[in-house]
Amino acid sequence: MRKYAVIFLFFVMFLFGGKAADAHVVDLTNKAQAQSSYEDFYPLIARYKGASGVTIESYSTKWRTTAQLKALEAELLANKHGPELSLLGKIMIFPDYPAGENVLGQYFAEYQIGKTLTLLPNRIIHLYGGNDFTTVEQMATTLAHEYGHHFTYYYLINKEQLQPSDWLRSKYAAARELFRYPSVHVNASGAYEWSLPEILAEDYVQLFGSSLALKGHMQMNAALPTPFELPSEEAYWHDQLGSDYVVQSPLSLLLTGYSPNSLNASYYNLRLYLYSPKTSAYVNAQDGNGRYASVYLDTFSSGVSEKWYDPSKLSDDVSWLFQKDWNDSVLFRAVQHAQKGFNRGSTTLKVNYGNIASSVSTRPLFPDIDDEEMKKAVQLLYERGVVTGYSDGTFHPSEKLLRRHAARMLVKELGLTLPEGYKVKATDIKAGDVGYEDMAIAEAYGLFGQGGKLRPNEYMTRAQMAAVLVRAYANVYKKPTTNRSFIDVLPSFWAYDAINTLADNSITIANPFHPNDTVTRGQLALFLKRTLDKKEQ
Repeated sequence: MRKYAVIFLFFVMFLFGGKAADAHVVDLTNKAQAQSSYEDFYPLIARYKGASGVTIESYSTKWRTTAQLKALEAELLANKHGPELSLLGKIMIFPDYPAGENVLGQYFAEYQIGKTLTLLPNRIIHLYGGNDFTTVEQMATTLAHEYGHHFTYYYLINKEQLQPSDWLRSKYAAARELFRYPSVHVNASGAYEWSLPEILAEDYVQLFGSSLALKGHMQMNAALPTPFELPSEEAYWHDQLGSDYVVQSPLSLLLTGYSPNSLNASYYNLRLYLYSPKTSAYVNAQDGNGRYASVYLDTFSSGVSEKWYDPSKLSDDVSWLFQKDWNDSVLFRAVQHAQKGFNRGSTTLKVNYGNIASSVSTRPLFPDIDDEEMKKAVQLLYERGVVTGYSDGTFHPSEKLLRRHAARMLVKELGLTLPEGYKVKATDIKAGDVGYEDMAIAEAYGLFGQGGKLRPNEYMTRAQMAAVLVRAYANVYKKPTTNRSFIDVLPSFWAYDAINTLADNSITIANPFHPNDTVTRGQLALFLKRTLDKKEQ
């Protein structure tokens, strides 16, 4: 018979209200009974087993109904999960703090050592303080943290095939760049916040936790970058979890203004800016050294938001973070919950009260443009009145461009007006239609309507864009002396000459050119900027 060893470990989550306490991972290899002894001292109040297969037991009189335990199961399932869920056997709620007054929860891990490492079934999570934390909202972050131990244990044990003592050489540790931090440990030799299993669990809460778990929560170790600031970590979990988990750039959270508070000059009023695409985001805050519990500041709606915060109008548990005499610095982070894939967070905004001016940033013109050349192109065209953004403060650079929108951009850039008495020849547009004047001007100057129709509400292809640009800027582009070879444009193609002209003038650098693809707002802005640069040479 093949021999194997069974290892027991438990993990603790410490109460982070007030000053943070330290804790350690404890090896219970020879103390296996300790994992289940607490329930011997409390009467069982309620038990529920739902569709998840996890049994929830309450020893707290504040958690006594099936509806409460069912809601807790729903919250468990609101955290992203996979095959590891089947290995979780039980969640136990205790009324007080049997593991210590600051310990909020424990996870009991057991794994088999043999030919392969395997996390064993029937794992257990303890939740403490049930008489104090009487709602799902109050339990959410602790539950997510303890489930984070279960989740990450499964992947580092079953997938990376590493015992906890070897986790510093894991692919996860490399992706997390923990080699930069000598304080990280796996053997309870250092501070709780530097324990690698705790870092893993906190990363789980941030990347995969439920909406309730994210609200007001910031990772316990303030000295580490968040997983949102490390594309390599998201890439690691993408490799583990598959295509639903796409690496994302962090949200941009900025300090765009400040002023002394009029009622108390030891406090600052702060103006925060956030671009939160598609969905809303929580903004959480914490003292710069991470000594005290993080707090929920606000929810920012989707799109661009910029808000002033006056500490005299905030609750006491938040306003103290705006006091410069109490804090050297303060940290702000935004986080979006995602139903599918990774949650998305911001870079950490650190406001240094000793030199607050250095923490101020200028809000971007359009935060949804990442490409630097495109940013400059759109900035130039915006300043010249050629383009505008949307009401939510964004530009939508990847949005497909209608022909009438392209006409408007060109008419504005060229400064064209409708010749007096001009009669529109095209039969597919009439006075009063949206875009009529721009299309009429474009037809009058020979930019559009070569085929007898203007088709204002059709999307413009890249080939059509090339043809229109060459007509509009014939006096800017030099005539090609050679015929270039394109992967997807033959010399016989109707717009070959125009595409060749753009390429010869370095207006396009794409090969293949994708002539039949629809042109986007950002692409036309780039072509116009390059054209204007050439015009001014």
